[in-house]
Amino acid sequence: MPENLTPDWSSEFEHYKKLSRQVVTNEDIINFFNKNQKAFYLDSFSSSWSRMMEAYEVKESLSLDQLNKLEEMQWQEMPDSLKLFAYDFCIKNGFCFTGTSS
Repeated sequence: MPENLTPDWSSEFEHYKKLSRQVVTNEDIINFFNKNQKAFYLDSFSSSWSRMMEAYEVKESLSLDQLNKLEEMQWQEMPDSLKLFAYDFCIKNGFCFTGTSS
């Protein structure tokens, strides 16, 4: 199902940005990841999830087979190292999130 930009698109960014301000520990990051899958896909213009997966593949020296297995996993079953990396890449340093007001 294609995601269309809705009028509340920017308010969704604000919602997740506010939630992300409460994230402090690695446990917080993992909980945020597990509960807020949509936050990692809001930045569809720059394909941040795809770029993050490419960067994670390089960082972890993953084979194509290992990468495919990761992408087939259920969201909450993904390894913690990926959750931490994805949060840093997509949320903490994500283009759209850094562009929203503080």
